[in-house]
Amino acid sequence: MKKKELRAKSERMAGKYTADFQIADFDNRSYPIFYGKNIMNHLGHFLDEYKITERIIIISHPSLKKLFNKKISRSLPERYEVTWALFPSGEKNKNADTVHRLYDKCVQAKIDKNSAIVALGGGVVQDVANYVAATYMRGVPFVQIPTTLLSQADIGVGGCSINHNKGKSLIGQFHQPCLVLMDSSSLKTLPKKELRDGIAELINKVICLGNYDSKIFSADIKKMLSANSKTLQKYIKISNKVKIKIIEKDETGISGHRFLLDWGHTITYALEKVLNYSISHGTALGIGMHGAATLSHQLGFLQKNKVKELEEIIKKSGLPTKLPKLNKKKLLLYMRLDKKNTERGVCFILLKDGFGKAMLSDAISDEKILSCLDEISA
Repeated sequence: MKKKELRAKSERMAGKYTADFQIADFDNRSYPIFYGKNIMNHLGHFLDEYKITERIIIISHPSLKKLFNKKISRSLPERYEVTWALFPSGEKNKNADTVHRLYDKCVQAKIDKNSAIVALGGGVVQDVANYVAATYMRGVPFVQIPTTLLSQADIGVGGCSINHNKGKSLIGQFHQPCLVLMDSSSLKTLPKKELRDGIAELINKVICLGNYDSKIFSADIKKMLSANSKTLQKYIKISNKVKIKIIEKDETGISGHRFLLDWGHTITYALEKVLNYSISHGTALGIGMHGAATLSHQLGFLQKNKVKELEEIIKKSGLPTKLPKLNKKKLLLYMRLDKKNTERGVCFILLKDGFGKAMLSDAISDEKILSCLDEISA
């Protein structure tokens, strides 16, 4: 669909359902992201409008099916053949074994190029379902319905990945969805812990990469932690705007510009792996961002007051900034598997001269990285 036609259609749909929207521009694979309260109630109309036929498979978790089954069922005309493919929640299940079980479900449900895979859930569901959609029959239509703050703020846009036993997110693909529905009403069901996880990604994109006013953001943290829909949707849209802008310049990471989205994640991914995914992504990201800012300062790129400013925002959100007691050399070992690295060593995304100015570093010595890890240790 041409961009002008896609925008006109999206404007009409947004007006019809009192929603906002953004366009992620990838030429003939561009797609709309819709934002609205209870927009999930109109899933059937959106599927019809974007020419998705009458057979879908919904990939999700058992607990989410209990929460959203009635809403989804009411939203679809009777002619739709709907199959639910469920797997247990948790980062440990974001792997090839889960993917292969879901392939079996797709075969049983007779999913083909005229069907759609619908991802209903948080970050793990979005990544796994996207990977299945990208690789089953070499690519089938895909619809995203992220239900957590973290997934609406980050994983709702871009490529997908699954974990390998040697490291996090080592296997991936780039397969854009047909459309994304960001339903703010789903955030009302989230416990504070999951809201904090999502705020970590908002800090990451909105402040560190987007250079949004940190004082305004900090003043809004209390509203975000109370799941204020209007406030959350405001920052989710800003976060996705920042991410879309980066991805549109380098969809598959060929030029290296896309690596900017790894800001704060080098330590984060390694930490999750070392701790066997016993901590949440948002918790690890709070530490990872503080570590990356500290390293940026140690290498002479970022002012100390900016490191402190970021640390205070992370803490105000209820997230940690200090590395727990662990084997730092083992942590460094997992950092060496990071996709940004060169044969010369570990590379980081650093902040230069303040927020909003990220850059890919050259290889950094083990000694300097360990010095940073020592400084951020509890």
